[in-house]
Amino acid sequence: MVVSATKSPEDALDIAAPVSIVSGDELRRRGAKTVAEALQDVAGVDTGNGSDNGARLANIGVWGLKEFDALLVTVDGVPVGGPFNPSLAQIPIEDVERIEIVKGPQGTLYGVSAFAGMIQVFTRRSREAGGALTLGGGSFSDKHGNLSYTAAQGDQTIHLFGSMARNKGWQDGTDVSSDRLSVGYTQRTKEGSVDVTASILRDTNYFGSPLPVDAGQPVPGFEIDRNYAIGGGRLDHRVYSLTSTISQPLSKTVRLENTLGLARDEQIAVRSFIVGSDGTTATATGTSVRPLETTLYDDARIVANFTAGGHQRLVAGIAYTTGKTTLDGTGFDFSLLTGPNPVVPTLDQVPVGDNRSAEDNRTFWGFYLNDEWTPFHALTLTFGARYDRTSESLNATVAEVGAPAPDVASDSRTDGAWSGGVAALLRLVDKPQASVLNALNVYVSAKSNFKPAAPNILEVESARILEPERARSGEVGLKTRWASGTLSFDVTFFHMNFENLVVSTVDQNGQPALMNAGEERFQGMDAQLVWALPKFEGWSLAAGYGHHDATYVHFSFLTPDGELSVVDGNRLELVPRDLWNARFAYAPKTGLGFWGAVRHQNIRPLTRSNTFYTDSFFEWDAGASWEFSWGRLSLVGRNLRDDRHYVTDSEIGEGQLYVAPPRRFLGEIAFRF
Repeated sequence: MVVSATKSPEDALDIAAPVSIVSGDELRRRGAKTVAEALQDVAGVDTGNGSDNGARLANIGVWGLKEFDALLVTVDGVPVGGPFNPSLAQIPIEDVERIEIVKGPQGTLYGVSAFAGMIQVFTRRSREAGGALTLGGGSFSDKHGNLSYTAAQGDQTIHLFGSMARNKGWQDGTDVSSDRLSVGYTQRTKEGSVDVTASILRDTNYFGSPLPVDAGQPVPGFEIDRNYAIGGGRLDHRVYSLTSTISQPLSKTVRLENTLGLARDEQIAVRSFIVGSDGTTATATGTSVRPLETTLYDDARIVANFTAGGHQRLVAGIAYTTGKTTLDGTGFDFSLLTGPNPVVPTLDQVPVGDNRSAEDNRTFWGFYLNDEWTPFHALTLTFGARYDRTSESLNATVAEVGAPAPDVASDSRTDGAWSGGVAALLRLVDKPQASVLNALNVYVSAKSNFKPAAPNILEVESARILEPERARSGEVGLKTRWASGTLSFDVTFFHMNFENLVVSTVDQNGQPALMNAGEERFQGMDAQLVWALPKFEGWSLAAGYGHHDATYVHFSFLTPDGELSVVDGNRLELVPRDLWNARFAYAPKTGLGFWGAVRHQNIRPLTRSNTFYTDSFFEWDAGASWEFSWGRLSLVGRNLRDDRHYVTDSEIGEGQLYVAPPRRFLGEIAFRF
């Protein structure tokens, strides 16, 4: 049962959209510690550890679209990061009950942030008393542990979760320190519930530089595992959050639901990026800023189930999201020695080049209506519409040391637009007890969405509000269940037209900048097969395949030399045409279990001109565990072939790419009590 696609519990088989579900128990068995590791075996989803936001944080790609804020990411219904970029550091992977992934625009119910899809994370909320303690360690001096405990009395439960992690990172000077504590209280009645959770997160990831690449090869003087970022580079989050969900019946057919979230994120962001090199020395530019981000989110809705010409499920609601980011800091430039033993100055050794400050205010509000109508059992029709009003004001100041006057930028924008969607699902076969084919559902849908473009406020000199992005998509899909429900096969064909994709570029001063990229097209198909072998209890097989054609339809821009570059018809950077994965697992209730997984992507263009391509790659993971009555012992190995492929490109450093972490191992012991 999933809720992401409809805001109401429903069998994934009956949803007219591509939906994938990842179990928290499976993630713990496989020792997943990052969002990338949690989602890497979902069909057609492109993940990889590493981005401008830190070595552990992915830039997730769906349908070939790999824009950091194109997906809505929520934890227990509340967007992490609010109206700004998703804050993946806030996701407690070790405390996940399940993750639901819905591809394609979801603006009808979820607004402008669910532009190309959504990832909903639900944390554990057991009704039974008990707990679990996990301790582990592994490569790169990794040490971690977490404790989950539920106290239950009648219809009241208190859930406690805490975790800590320390490791050295796979690049020089990229230590990680993360501590998390959350306390949740749930009051259930016969027909309703109230849940309140308070959380604290202290997360530090010392920054590791991306790898400068030219003509498809690392720039001479730079090595994959060395860190050329400013000494003391770091990305810190100190997050204090409060969330609540309320569900109460107003009548036998009508229910009132509300989701509320408050968060304060105190950050430190010290990063640098290479801007030039002669083989032995290099120049770099960087920033040291302290952003403070506060967000408020509320979604109130009525869910009604009634009969009128068949079964109707109506969801009507109003949502409000507001956020404010302020920052102060400095910019700097420096030189360094490259090579296998780089000599890089620390932050306190570099003179201040400028003083900078910025303030960004964003407010989104909208109202929506979604009706799912089943006139008879074989057919379900869905109609939805939503109006969103977005406003943003941005003020930024950069004062160069020695300059007579500061550079001041002030920008504001207000937009209002409708999002909509229609879908039909036809149940051609519905035989739950059949031994061969149990279900065959066909669906078709059309959706539209818009989203304000996110400025890069951490790079103040290029901060400006861009044109809003817009998407229109069509999907046709097939969902089947076989062999008494033990075998499922789903396939989706999609076509999405996209306008004003935000991409990174370099201005005429050689500084990083963001710009709108005209029109793009994303089309292709995703397929997923899962088989729980009925005659071999505990055995399962899963496989996924995606064919993604991501193309610039109309996009022209000026190079730093002032020349016009036209990339119409070219493929988007680092998007594979074909990607697939496969996994087998044996997970008995007691005794020895094991699993193995493989992922493959074919060649990907490195540049918008499509002049250079990166090689295709395979990535292998495997693990073994022994289940006891009291807990589990496990050992996991990742990237066993030690394939160092590129995972994503930097939005700030021109021609700089993040590389997959090397081979690594992790051992854990888990106690249940």
